[in-house]
Amino acid sequence: MKNLFFSVIIFTLTACSNIPKNPETWMELKKNACLPTAIAFKQGLNRQEVWAKVLRYTYADKNKGGKTSGHAVTAYMYPAGKNQLWTYDYLGSYKIKAYKDQPWQVARESVRARGQWHLSVETAEYLD
Repeated sequence: MKNLFFSVIIFTLTACSNIPKNPETWMELKKNACLPTAIAFKQGLNRQEVWAKVLRYTYADKNKGGKTSGHAVTAYMYPAGKNQLWTYDYLGSYKIKAYKDQPWQVARESVRARGQWHLSVETAEYLD
C-alpha cells in the first residue's frame, strides 16, 4: 500500500513536469497583469517554436449581476504534433477541447476548464 501511494505521487509530479512553465512568474499575481503575463508566456513558447497566441476575451459574471470584465490567457499547442490545445493564466495550464482558429470557443472552454461556470464569454479575439 505504501509503495502504491509513493508511485501515485511520483507519477503525478512527473506528469505535470512536462507542461511548459511561464518564465515570468513574478508578474502572475500582480493586479490586472493577465495581459502582460499572457504576452510573456506566448513569447517564451514562440522562442521554442511552439504555436501560441494571446487570447483576450470579455465575459459577464452572473454572480455579480452580469457585470462585464475582461481577461487574457495564452492559448498554445503542446506537445508538438499531438494536436492538444492548452490555455494558460495565473491559475495554471488547462487542456481544452476546441479548434484553435475559433477564439470564442477557446475562451469559452478555457472558462469551463477552470470551473468558472458563472462566467459567460461575450467576445474573444487573438492579439497579434
